[in-house]
Amino acid sequence: MLMKIVVLVRSVLLYAVIAAVIASTIGLSWLRWESHQPRDAWFDARRGNIEAVTVADSITADGQLSAFVTLIADTGLSISFRVIRHPADGPLPVLLVLGGHRTGSDAVELFGNVGRRAVVALDYPYNGPEKVRGLGPVLKTIPLARQAFLDTVPAVSMVVDWLLEEPWVDPEQLMIVGASLGVPFAATAAARDSRIRGAILVHGAYDNRLWLETQVARRVDVKILHWPLGTILYWLAYGPVLNTPERAARISPRPVLIVGARNDERTPAGQTELLFEAAKEPKLLRWTSGRHIQPGRNEVIQELLRIADEELPLD
Repeated sequence: MLMKIVVLVRSVLLYAVIAAVIASTIGLSWLRWESHQPRDAWFDARRGNIEAVTVADSITADGQLSAFVTLIADTGLSISFRVIRHPADGPLPVLLVLGGHRTGSDAVELFGNVGRRAVVALDYPYNGPEKVRGLGPVLKTIPLARQAFLDTVPAVSMVVDWLLEEPWVDPEQLMIVGASLGVPFAATAAARDSRIRGAILVHGAYDNRLWLETQVARRVDVKILHWPLGTILYWLAYGPVLNTPERAARISPRPVLIVGARNDERTPAGQTELLFEAAKEPKLLRWTSGRHIQPGRNEVIQELLRIADEELPLD
C-alpha cells in the first residue's frame, strides 16, 4: 500500500513538473512574440491630445524659474515633469531629459544653474510602487512597469506639444537627452518626432539585452542565471521595440551626440563605439571622464553640459 502511494506521489509530481515546463514554455514564447510586435501605430494613437494641464510655478534660490507640470491626454495618458530655465522670455535652447528611473524629474536638480537655457526632466509614466517585495507584489507590478515602458515614448511627444506652445522655447534648439536607462526611450522618441532637433545619448549601450544582463550580473551572483534573466527582462521591457541602434540611425539628418564614460562600470566595453557606428551623420562621439552617470556624480553632469555647449548643433 505504501509503495502504491509513493508511486502515485511520484506520478503527480512528474505531471506537475511537465505541466509547469509546458506553461513556462508557452508563456515565454508568447512574451517573446509580444515584445517584438511593432508599436509605432500604437504610439501615435496613445499620444492623443492634451486635455488638462496643471502648472505649479516657483523660483529657485539663484533666481531661475521653476515649474512642476502635469499633462493629461484625452487617451488617459499622463506625464509629469519639471522645468528649470533662465528667466529671459526667450527663445531659449531646451534640453529634454530622460534619466534613470529613480531620478525622473528630480534630474533638474543635478544641473544646478542651467545658464541661458531650459532643462526639462520627465518622470516616467509609471503608476506602481517604487519598491516591491515578494512574488505576489512583483507579479502585480510587472504590467504597470510594462505599460510605462510603452507610454514613455508618446508621453515625450506630448511634452513636446506643450513646449512648442511656450513663448520661451526655441523650437530649433529643442534637444533630447537620454542618460543610462533613458537612452532607448530618447533614441526612439527622437527617431519618431522630427520636432526634436537632435539627441544626446549618454552612457547607453548598443545592445539593450546585453546591458540588462550586465545589470543582472551586478546583483545576482549565480552566473548561469545572468543570460536568461537578462533576456526575460529585455522582453518585458520591450527591448526589441526600443531598439537603440536602429532608432538612433533614424534620427538622421538631425544630429546625434554619443557620450561614453571612460570608466563605465555599468555599460559593457565597446558598446559606446558600436552605438556610434550605428548612428548616421551628422554624429559625434565624446567621452566623459570617470564612471557612469548617476545622482551624486555632479561632475559628470557639468561635463555633459560643457560638451553639449561645445558640440551642438553639430557642424
